[in-house]
Amino acid sequence: MPSVGLNEPVRAMGLSNGAINPPPHVVQWYTASPRPGAPGISVIAGHVGAYGGRPGIFSTLPNLSPGDRITIGYAGGGERTFRIYNKEPVGKKALQRDPRVWGQSAKPVIALITCDDDAPSNNGHSVRNYVVWAAPV
Repeated sequence: MPSVGLNEPVRAMGLSNGAINPPPHVVQWYTASPRPGAPGISVIAGHVGAYGGRPGIFSTLPNLSPGDRITIGYAGGGERTFRIYNKEPVGKKALQRDPRVWGQSAKPVIALITCDDDAPSNNGHSVRNYVVWAAPV
């Protein structure tokens, strides 16, 4: 995500204790979602909050705007560019059943998810997530 200075590897991971919860400073592709670039909605997550004196890996995610580009590089070589078409905060409970994240898509879609740093907290956790959607250019 060159527009916000993010160039990090993406780690393939499943659930951790029943939730998508990547380690600090890790960008996670949720392996129960389609591979980024394949038909369907690929879920990619990272933390927004600081950890160990460093900003969260997705701390700049809210600075992305529709039209900005995301490039995914693949381990075997090659890359694919996506363009952001929507971004918005979504309540955590609503996100669990949001068809824009968990529904079907005949075309590739990437849903980048982090906590909404501007939302109120409940027991130390944000009550909302922040989601950015992108589709191939």
